Amino acid sequence: MRLAYVAPLFLAAMGVAGCQPTRIDDLLVSCPTLTLPADLADLTRYRPGAPPDLSTVVIDARVTAVDANCRRGRRDQSVDAIISMRFQMDRGPAAPTRQVQIPWFLALLDADNNVINRQTFVLPAQFGANTTRAAVSSQPVEISFPVGQQRRAQDYRIMVGFQLTEEELAMNRRRGPR
Repeated sequence: MRLAYVAPLFLAAMGVAGCQPTRIDDLLVSCPTLTLPADLADLTRYRPGAPPDLSTVVIDARVTAVDANCRRGRRDQSVDAIISMRFQMDRGPAAPTRQVQIPWFLALLDADNNVINRQTFVLPAQFGANTTRAAVSSQPVEISFPVGQQRRAQDYRIMVGFQLTEEELAMNRRRGPR
């Protein structure tokens, strides 16, 4: 008996939700492979000029998630990938303020690992009063790339990670993934 009342409401809701025509193909757009190399997933910054130890840590951050989805681009000749990053960060004892800048990048690579497009970003973040840990998310970033007869979305790869100095990258490689 209850189904008799729910079914018309469900159908009415589906009708309202379906006001804009959606092609099933738009829901099935594949994204390129998304990679976050382990040595680019952590960022530990020390006070400039100080030796790297626990007392000189300014910020210790890690990528906790990468969110991505894709949709058809113009005239079905491109794909638009929308990517956002989530970070967790710990404020170190050497942090001079509660504000930090989180540098990260996004790169589009072709099948031969040639960089086609690379963008760098700085995410401003702030720790709350009396806190040493925070989580932040970037704004969604859109990157478009051509597809067609000779190129498929699967022929590309999107790489993301922290924008590290050579010293930070070397330390991550010595330390290994956390």
